[in-house]
Amino acid sequence: MVLQEMKWATFRLLFYSYLGFCLVTGIGGFLTLPVFTILCLGDWRFWRHIGLGYRVYLHGWKMFSKILTGENEGYMFSVPLRSPPHSVPDRQLAKLSPTWELGNSCGPCNQCCSKFNCPILTEDGLCKGYESFFWRYFNCGRFPSNQREIEYYACEKWLVKPHKGGSYAEDPAGDYLGEEPVTAID
Repeated sequence: MVLQEMKWATFRLLFYSYLGFCLVTGIGGFLTLPVFTILCLGDWRFWRHIGLGYRVYLHGWKMFSKILTGENEGYMFSVPLRSPPHSVPDRQLAKLSPTWELGNSCGPCNQCCSKFNCPILTEDGLCKGYESFFWRYFNCGRFPSNQREIEYYACEKWLVKPHKGGSYAEDPAGDYLGEEPVTAID
């Protein structure tokens, strides 16, 4: 398991380095557009996404400034380096709200993407990066992983399970109870 965790941490650190290279150089992302589109959009056909370049670059600086100023509560780069990639939330941490009527689908809801104007969100409200490396290795695929995220995005789909002691989960290493009844979050 240690080797696997080292692999996940290495992939994330390489991705952070790549993002840093792209942001600092200003043209790094444009010169390596095929790499970016494979990692963030899951599509090797980079020419289909050339129009996103400038918006993604500006968004990258916006996200970086939020991280530096500590305004990154509830999104993006709060994933521990050694944690496994996910395409769905950890069901030991979260469960569907009993009031959510769309099953596993998010339906028309995209609050977690539109809240910070994600540049890879399409006009129809769909994610161009769904199931990509970025989706699985960072917060998108594992949303929600704590109560702060649910509150930040005002998510009506998910409930975070309480852990022993009655408070909501704050990290994946907590000791969680089974399917205790939980009320919907306002």
